[in-house]
Amino acid sequence: MSQLGARLEEKRRAIEAQKKRIEAIFAKHRQRLGKSAFLQLKPPGLGVFLSGHGGAGNGTQAFYLYGVLL
Repeated sequence: MSQLGARLEEKRRAIEAQKKRIEAIFAKHRQRLGKSAFLQLKPPGLGVFLSGHGGAGNGTQAFYLYGVLL
């Protein structure tokens, strides 16, 4: 019975690892898609100024795009 449990646990771990790989692929794809959409919408000739500035040490960040707080 313990062999069956070990095999099932091994399969579960393999499935979880595969899920993580697929999620990473989708996240990268979403990021590229979002960047592509943003670059299509931004006015031509304007540079992109996107920077993060740390907050007061509480883990928050403020993002500025074209000098406007997002």
